[in-house]
Amino acid sequence: MPDEASVDQLGIREIPLPESVTGIVALVIRPDPPTIRAAYELADALVAPGAEQVLGPDSLPHVTLTQCALRAAPRVRLRAFVARLEEALRGRTIPLGPIQRFGQGFVFWCAVPDGPERRALQSAHEDALALADGLLDPVANAAVVEATRRAFGDDRELVANAERYGYALVRQRYLPHITLGFDSRPIDAPAARPAVATRAHTMAIDRVVVAPLGAYGRIDAVYSPD
Repeated sequence: MPDEASVDQLGIREIPLPESVTGIVALVIRPDPPTIRAAYELADALVAPGAEQVLGPDSLPHVTLTQCALRAAPRVRLRAFVARLEEALRGRTIPLGPIQRFGQGFVFWCAVPDGPERRALQSAHEDALALADGLLDPVANAAVVEATRRAFGDDRELVANAERYGYALVRQRYLPHITLGFDSRPIDAPAARPAVATRAHTMAIDRVVVAPLGAYGRIDAVYSPD
């Protein structure tokens, strides 16, 4: 496990932020080192061998503010979002607790659903949604919409969210969490059930970053803030 000296020593790659960005990206909260270590340990304990994905030291635990498929998003705009969101969240913490299976097999370590810190997080999330304004890639987002339709049984609200924002779990449906893994085995398979229902922990916000988003919400690298 990584030590707690610095998030920048945890081995998550930084890549240069180009003049414009095309692809599926996310605005995410990077946790403090103790939370990163706790997430790795929790994923190792709760996501069983054989799962399609388990959070580990080569990927970044994170809380997503928004994500979407962008086309030619200017670097200056992305940096402005990061600056504004970091200002809003500076010094904040996020109480984590509930652990739940979600959708077709995600294992989420969720934020506590009420309280002032949760309200501040909701406000930052709703601000971040403007990232999609005028920048969604129509072809890539059509695939996101179709995937949302399949995954959530044609839930009208979630499909509409994906069409408008490029991300289904927004506004009233926002469920801030750290993804511990993805296990598509049926919920009644003992190996696919998380062993605990809650793990209380207070996450400190280290910074907000822009990152390319991989399969099952995985982040293997973040764009450099400089």
